[in-house]
Amino acid sequence: MLMAGQSTETDILCLKSIKNSLEDPNNYLQNWNFNNNTESFICGFNGVECWHPYENRVLTLKLSNMGLKGQFPRGLQNCSSLTDLDFSFNELSGPIPSDIARILTFIINFDLSNNMFTDEIPMSLANCTYLNVLKLNNNMLSGEIPMQLAALRRLKEVSFANNYLSGPVPLFSTTVDSNYVNNSGICGGSLRPCPLRSDKCSDFLHSFKSGLIVGYVFSLTCSVMLTFMFYSKCVQFKKKNNYVNKAKELGKYVCSIVSRRTQVVVNQVHKYLQPRLEHKEIKEISVLFERLTSTIWLEELREVTDCFAMDNAIGVGKMGMMYQGKLRNGQLLAVKRLFDSKMFKKQFLLETMILGRYKHKNIVPLLGFCIEENERLLAYTYMSNGRLSKWLHPLKSEVKRLKWPERANIALGIARGLSWLHHTCDLGIVHFNICSECILLDDNFEPKISNFGEAKFMNPNIEDDLGITFKVHDGKKDVYDFGSVLFELITGKTYNELTRSSTTTDFYDNPSNFYNAIDKSLTGEGFEKEVCAVLKIACECVKPTNQRPTMLEVHNNLSNVMKAQYGTSDDSNSTGGLEIASDIIIEEIVEL
Repeated sequence: MLMAGQSTETDILCLKSIKNSLEDPNNYLQNWNFNNNTESFICGFNGVECWHPYENRVLTLKLSNMGLKGQFPRGLQNCSSLTDLDFSFNELSGPIPSDIARILTFIINFDLSNNMFTDEIPMSLANCTYLNVLKLNNNMLSGEIPMQLAALRRLKEVSFANNYLSGPVPLFSTTVDSNYVNNSGICGGSLRPCPLRSDKCSDFLHSFKSGLIVGYVFSLTCSVMLTFMFYSKCVQFKKKNNYVNKAKELGKYVCSIVSRRTQVVVNQVHKYLQPRLEHKEIKEISVLFERLTSTIWLEELREVTDCFAMDNAIGVGKMGMMYQGKLRNGQLLAVKRLFDSKMFKKQFLLETMILGRYKHKNIVPLLGFCIEENERLLAYTYMSNGRLSKWLHPLKSEVKRLKWPERANIALGIARGLSWLHHTCDLGIVHFNICSECILLDDNFEPKISNFGEAKFMNPNIEDDLGITFKVHDGKKDVYDFGSVLFELITGKTYNELTRSSTTTDFYDNPSNFYNAIDKSLTGEGFEKEVCAVLKIACECVKPTNQRPTMLEVHNNLSNVMKAQYGTSDDSNSTGGLEIASDIIIEEIVEL
């Protein structure tokens, strides 16, 4: 009888290393018992097939859909006779080893699909000369597909679909069943032609990004002005006066935010230039995000924005420049072009994941995204009335002032959106950066929450390597920020601006402290009682963390105040008390 000690010890070592290196939350590998010393005992393990029923030599590993977690197990190199490996539909992460051909010397069928592998496809795959089937679809792979794969004569099927790959595809000399869908940067072969490298807009990209990022650290305003000058290489402007006015207008906008944002950007440069991509966050995108189908070609976005002409620039933020565009069907777009795809990788992923998965009346709609070459662009529905901050702090004196009914509706809409994100959305999303600059207004002044690049998750089932970076226990930070926006709607100043010179730490305890700061345009219109009630709610929002209400409580009490104004609820609730109204339920905040 052939015992374990006489069998292929390296294969046993191989399986031991797989079990030890991977998390198995569903206990599918529970019957991998290495204390057994019977003949061919490993051949009875789940997912293991042997060359011969009397020999512990692994031929096939089919470990699909087991919920396995971890990185690619390098111990597979000890399964020296392995020909078929299937890790599909798991939660494996990190890069595919660069020396994969040495680990899987005789591999024929290789399936890593529907995981969360990152980085580039290793070039050494071209040395797996026995390879017949290669499936890498539905991961988060980036970079180019190695052209050397075209030399694999036995290859019959490849799938690279649903990744972030770019560049030309391999030109196989034999008939290969290939799938490249949903990789916006892929080109060549039977796909669209690859763009010429001499394209002026592409040539200009590097100087554009570099100039503006450096400008953020040293002088935002100068950087933007230089950018306007450099863009003359890409676009010839016929209306010089309009160009100058646009530059001045954007320059003023930059000046208005530079004092508050420069240090933030400097900190983010240090924080997010790290090359690694958090694999747990990637899993949330690949599984929960359900992948956007609305990918948009870079050429299309160049066309609708006139090659990102400054005449179409409508704003600039810490992540990128915003442009107005118009599709052929007449639909208006707002296109955000990131300054640096690597620096703002986390923000881009969060933005696409959250806005691509969730739709709500008070969340800005994401129409699509573009990942091509080094470009990262996001296309949103155009909001004709722009940022809330523009209306509360207009650069032009002729801009009309918002009346109280409009401000009250904006406050209620923001609260509705945040309540939905906190209490109804399955991820439990905390925006973490609510301010008047990230609230957009549509034609009817309905507020839309935007800029989810700093968001965090309350759902305890959502995990990530950095823990606190992407997770938070509650939404009290949003409650505070929303309270500050309420102060801004009522007084024209944020809570910090109102209390900056005060030596009293509990300024919020007495709403009367803020009566003199109420915007004069809101007085004498018959809304004083409602304004004071909302001011009281704002004071509750900025209290210490353990004393703040939840966003659902804030939304319910704001709703009571608005109803009381129009005689649809008891006057007893119009003072803005913090009782949770029994007639306002959570479903109300799900309105689309």
